[in-house]
Amino acid sequence: MTNYLIKIENTQTHHYRVVLDGNIVSITDGVFYNWLNTLSRRFDSEALAKTESEKLVNEKLKEGYQKTTFVESLENNMQVYDKAKWHFQGDFPQELDEFQGYVHTGFFLGCMIDNDLVSEQFIEDNPEEIAKFKKRELTGPQVFETCCDGVLTIEDINEKGNRFGMHYYNTNEEYINDYINVLVVNRPSVYHVEDTWENYFLIKEVFDKKLSIAQNQTQKKPFWKFW
Repeated sequence: MTNYLIKIENTQTHHYRVVLDGNIVSITDGVFYNWLNTLSRRFDSEALAKTESEKLVNEKLKEGYQKTTFVESLENNMQVYDKAKWHFQGDFPQELDEFQGYVHTGFFLGCMIDNDLVSEQFIEDNPEEIAKFKKRELTGPQVFETCCDGVLTIEDINEKGNRFGMHYYNTNEEYINDYINVLVVNRPSVYHVEDTWENYFLIKEVFDKKLSIAQNQTQKKPFWKFW
């Protein structure tokens, strides 16, 4: 059984989902385009789990949340853009250094940094690396490896960046398709793209165009309707 509640406060959508599955209660809590957390708890009995589930829902109702139908979307379900380790299995070429698994997401992160779309927390946590990146002394993939440990989350990106990036990176794999069309070309695979500034600027040009289109569309109607 799933209970889904939302509350709009200061133009932000807070969401809270409680899933009861036997004696397990799973909770997803977050704010659209800002952050998302998940946790699960196992109880000694289904009755105790049901009681806890009802308690959690009632607490949120008292806080001003309202029940609504849950329809899965990136906004209420996405926590991570990508993990480098996801690419070290399957079709990852064994002859390549694992760092090649950081390149495509690192270029994406670099574009976010150059467009001032990373979060305040990311800026606060990584001022030296950001400065070096903007001086072209440290590449995006190197920042991704060093500052994110190969895991890019929505909390690393600010709200404006997530409104664009969550869909650009995930919807119909648009970003990776652009990456393939611009950079892979005659290379054996996505993972053979070198971490060079020349390659970065090629994909950044496409990224910036897509961002500009999204921003222009936002001025005409609500951003979420663009997608």
